[in-house]
Amino acid sequence: MGRVKREASDDAASAAPRRVRGKARQGGDVATLLQQHSIPVYGVESTPWPQPGRARMAEKADAGEAACRSALAEISASLQYPSRTHLMQVGWEPPSVVWQAPCTYTPTARPTTSSTPLALSVETHAGMHAVAWQPYEAVSLADPVDAQRKIHLLDTGGHVYDVAWAPQPDVEHDEWLMVACANERNAHAPVEGSSAPRGMLQLWSCTPATQSMSLACSLHLPDATPLRIAWRPGPPQPGTLGTLAIATMQGPLYVVDVPATFEAASMALHPSMTLHVPTTSCCSLAWGGPARLAAGCTNGHLAVWDLDVSTQPLFDALVHDTVISAVSWQALPSVDEPSARPHILFSVGWDGSEYVTDLYEPYAALRLAHSREPRYATTWMPWCGAWALDMGDGQFGSTSLRVHDIGHHHALGFHYGRVMCMAASSFHPYLATGSADGSVKVSQALSMAKRKAVDEGSRFMLPRFRLVHEAPATYVMRHGYMPEGLLPSSAAKKSTLWHVDRWDPSVCITSVAWSPNAGRALLLASGSAHGIVRVEWVEQRS
Repeated sequence: MGRVKREASDDAASAAPRRVRGKARQGGDVATLLQQHSIPVYGVESTPWPQPGRARMAEKADAGEAACRSALAEISASLQYPSRTHLMQVGWEPPSVVWQAPCTYTPTARPTTSSTPLALSVETHAGMHAVAWQPYEAVSLADPVDAQRKIHLLDTGGHVYDVAWAPQPDVEHDEWLMVACANERNAHAPVEGSSAPRGMLQLWSCTPATQSMSLACSLHLPDATPLRIAWRPGPPQPGTLGTLAIATMQGPLYVVDVPATFEAASMALHPSMTLHVPTTSCCSLAWGGPARLAAGCTNGHLAVWDLDVSTQPLFDALVHDTVISAVSWQALPSVDEPSARPHILFSVGWDGSEYVTDLYEPYAALRLAHSREPRYATTWMPWCGAWALDMGDGQFGSTSLRVHDIGHHHALGFHYGRVMCMAASSFHPYLATGSADGSVKVSQALSMAKRKAVDEGSRFMLPRFRLVHEAPATYVMRHGYMPEGLLPSSAAKKSTLWHVDRWDPSVCITSVAWSPNAGRALLLASGSAHGIVRVEWVEQRS
């Protein structure tokens, strides 16, 4: 006898609810994922930034799963900005390793720039007002959402390549932001045989008590331009702000200890730990715990070092056909060995491919997808147990290695230009993305990544601002955008509406970064191609 199709009940009120098809069909469950991999859940007990106070990490041993599920339900039901009550660390922390990356610093003259001061106007619904300041200085503005908070604008004087927050275990100390930038605006990558301007590192201090930022020191590398930077996770060595990995355009990769105090406002950096990959240079970095470092190269090679063992690559294999623009570790510990180091890498490149590489199977990389569009960004989302990635056509989404949806993409949002950078946090499930059109958006990735978690049409992205190029050296920073929703995915409404626009390359958002520190995980920094770095506190207005 063949299968009989059930008829729908005439009485919708008396009809029994359909049986849920399991957590796998809903995109997985974070609390179950953390329990399977023995990842502890830590609640954040602290006063909100910018008020001074000590942050404490209290482990919820008995009520860990219940507290996590309660937070998940609250966050999933909220379509607004995050709140400090949502801060709960769920990220995997591999075992700490004690080692040093010594270096020396020599005082130099204060850097000078020929960059013209930018003419920037801030536009809100209340009107437009001009903001003027000099290179290497910072200016503070009132947040249009909450006037009690400040938005800091830093003028680095040159193209911003990358930004990264230093890990600080004590919230009573200042926050430190490292910026890799060029010496001049509109400086392009150096061509062989030419004398293009070199870049530098700028260390900016953020004082919560006074809500102010200032340039603490500028660091110059020997005949090198910093392209990508990444702080080593975990507590810093005594007397230092942390250990910094620096990928340069000229080829070498430096790992240095950044001291907590400097003798002068400008220093020449002389690193003693230098890493090399033959015949290429590294243009993307990712730490896999406190000792394992991965780098994507311009010739498609993927290199990995265990720096507590040797400065020679542990892994070096050809994965992509061309530049690897971004790499990210799968930060889930092994079920059998929770203390093991991460060994699975996800990478995207200019060849339009996405690869998953297992260090235990170096020559069997798995290509999840391929497109004709280059890919620029990827990051690991601890709250979702998946990678966020640039999908190549202005959209960004997620993918994972779970059995039920391996290799499948789940759309999280879109921009009107190419997605150039993204950042996630282990303290909250909000994904920050930056685009070539000059916009930065914040998306609630936890609920948006689940297929049946929310009703169709109720998924929102929260635009923070957009830069608009009005005239040479004249820009407008627009605020007050309404939330944007994802387009419906049903068969009857599958036509995509494309927004055609033009933008200047100088408004491109090149890097975004959430603070990795407890109590300040809602602090977001975003750098742009014209040299402006924006620092803001992203929280729902109380």
